[in-house]
Amino acid sequence: MSRFTTCVFLSLLAFAPAALAVDGTVLINQSTITNGLPNCPTGGHFPVVICQAGSYRLSGNLTVDANADAIHITADNVTLDLNGYGVLGPATCVQNLPVTCSTTGTGVGILSDNNNISVSNGAINGMGFAGVRMLGSGTRLDSLRVANNAGVCPSCTIGGQPGGIIIDQDGIISNCTVTSNASDGIDAFGTGTLHLNAVSWNGGFGIFGGGVDSNNSVEFNGQDGITNAVLAVNNSIVANQGFGFSCPSGSANCGFEGNMFFLNNLGAVKNGTSMGHNSSNGVVF
Repeated sequence: MSRFTTCVFLSLLAFAPAALAVDGTVLINQSTITNGLPNCPTGGHFPVVICQAGSYRLSGNLTVDANADAIHITADNVTLDLNGYGVLGPATCVQNLPVTCSTTGTGVGILSDNNNISVSNGAINGMGFAGVRMLGSGTRLDSLRVANNAGVCPSCTIGGQPGGIIIDQDGIISNCTVTSNASDGIDAFGTGTLHLNAVSWNGGFGIFGGGVDSNNSVEFNGQDGITNAVLAVNNSIVANQGFGFSCPSGSANCGFEGNMFFLNNLGAVKNGTSMGHNSSNGVVF
């Protein structure tokens, strides 16, 4: 290949459109930041902006610094398959209480204020601030590993909350592992459903909120295991630094049933209505 031909080839490659998988799914990887996705804005740097409805898939890891957001979804009706890859920042957090992290920043792994967003099957690890932040309706998160996200901000509003996963309204979080985040593991500021998640060694609450929190393993978190949930059912809640389960004093909309509490530092329960079949350190109540 001549030098002229090589230069032309490299020039064309630099302006190549986003790749498509054989099924029509749009592929995203580290090089996507050069040209962005079709018809979506890009400044040649992170975040990758998904601005159109459709199906997207990682074809490699995305690596960002502590102050960069990785993926910003600005359209409704988006499905994002991480495909076993990761959204990776530089932070590492010690799996101990209190949780301490190597670096902090402003970066969020995946964020959206839009509706009907699904994200699955990969890792969000080491972000400077928060792992996943979804504030629209109809969020679905499944089979994610969310760890080592370093932000701590006790006075933040919902939209600026740090932690592993933050959702609003009626989202569903299932089969996720959420561990070693500096703040809360999962914040569900609405009537979301949290099911079959493993939430451990986070610096704040294991799970804050949710409509129905069921069949989760919530262990070794820095505050209460589950707090402010409408209903907690059949969870394993072990060795959290606060209460196992808590809700605001006098709340009539806060119940628990069939949970196993063990060795929570301040006791099994603070407030709420027992619906039976719970146990605390082996004693049924």
